[in-house]
Amino acid sequence: MGTVSRKALGGSIHRIREFELEKVCLSDEFDILQIVGEGWFGKILLAEHRHTDTEMVLKALPKQYTALRDFYREFHYGLHLAAHRNIITTYDVAFETAGFYVFAQEYAPLGDLTSNVSETGIGETHSKRVARQLASALEHMHTRDLVHRDVKLDNVLVLRSDFSRVKLCDFGETRRVNTLVRRRNEWLPYTPPEVLLTNTDETYKADTSHDVWQFAIVVFVCLTGCLPWQKAGPDDPRYVRYVQWQASNNVIMMPVRRPKLFKQLSSRAQRLFRKYLEPRPEKRPKGLADLQRFLDDRWLGGRVSAERGGAEDDELCPSMYSYHSSAEEKDKLLFTLTQYGIETTVDRSAKKDRIREWIQSSVIEEEGEEEAEDEDVEEEREEREENGTFSPRLPPRAQPLSRHASGNDPDPDGPEPLPSAAAAAVASAAAAAAASAAAAAAASVHSPPHTAGSRSASH
Repeated sequence: MGTVSRKALGGSIHRIREFELEKVCLSDEFDILQIVGEGWFGKILLAEHRHTDTEMVLKALPKQYTALRDFYREFHYGLHLAAHRNIITTYDVAFETAGFYVFAQEYAPLGDLTSNVSETGIGETHSKRVARQLASALEHMHTRDLVHRDVKLDNVLVLRSDFSRVKLCDFGETRRVNTLVRRRNEWLPYTPPEVLLTNTDETYKADTSHDVWQFAIVVFVCLTGCLPWQKAGPDDPRYVRYVQWQASNNVIMMPVRRPKLFKQLSSRAQRLFRKYLEPRPEKRPKGLADLQRFLDDRWLGGRVSAERGGAEDDELCPSMYSYHSSAEEKDKLLFTLTQYGIETTVDRSAKKDRIREWIQSSVIEEEGEEEAEDEDVEEEREEREENGTFSPRLPPRAQPLSRHASGNDPDPDGPEPLPSAAAAAVASAAAAAAASAAAAAAASVHSPPHTAGSRSASH
């Protein structure tokens, strides 16, 4: 089996070189040890090269669905970026078989983050290790004007069980900054809100702030074991509440209670996520260089979320499922699905159950939450004073909330306040009932008193 010349690494990283691929019979050159992943995107094979006894991963992309220029691009970026210690090593081996374009990478025996993060996360220490290394890898790309565009748990490989070595992988979506790209099969929970506003097949410019958003989602899941929302859109109640909370910290207004999952985090960690998960792309950082300022701070320590409810299978977001099938006849169907934005990522069998647990803890409406609202307001006020933002202490009052885009989702923290007219009517009825009861009691202390409760309830 031939190898690609090191000359492929010469010149600018933005000049993608094309070369003639050697035709190889896979079974003649390799012993296939394990199918690591499989789907319409191709196959990930753990293999051993027979002549050198070298173990490696082969990424085989089907010619039917892969343009040759896309294969060259992914292989090119993998080679150029591999020098960084937190980016997966792509070997200078590329060839084609009868049905696939193939290149070789190092093997990560512990799998990806999806297979290693439990329903309660991986803890603060390990989360900080992942954050530091992932930020370093992304900054390495950003300084070279590259946007990864597909930062998610599946694309962060674990090489040591204590998370002291993780590596970013999969550069199939990587593009140069400001390149016009089409929205296709972004994974909804990781997609920035400005990209969600773009219709499928419409174009938008690749920007490093997209990686910053996705980075924050990955770290949030590592810390909490939960996705903060299903998607960053107006029809997701958890995201709507987050936006309201974010806005209340930017203007002088009545403080909004923190979203439930964010209450697990320290004030410094909340500040970190509000910074990186800024809904307005023009206000969101373009890079992660300032992460170091937060690494010495405590990230966990707020009130831990209460019991998490369960969800029926049909309540789960379908885009969160992985498809574990090796039937080639399904490839065409999966390819069509992904063009319409339906997730078809394939990985180890444990991932489906793990993802279901995350969704169960993320999409269920928060019920029965008995927390002191005054305490939340006081904490918000103290945080504002710490940040130098003045907010007058106002008495709590009912604030009508706009209904979500679905038209059926109530505020997860409780019932909506009554309209002003209805509230006035109830108050008037209660006052009249109280007056009637007092008059009756004064008229005769020996007769049974009249109760106002039945009248008030039936009014």
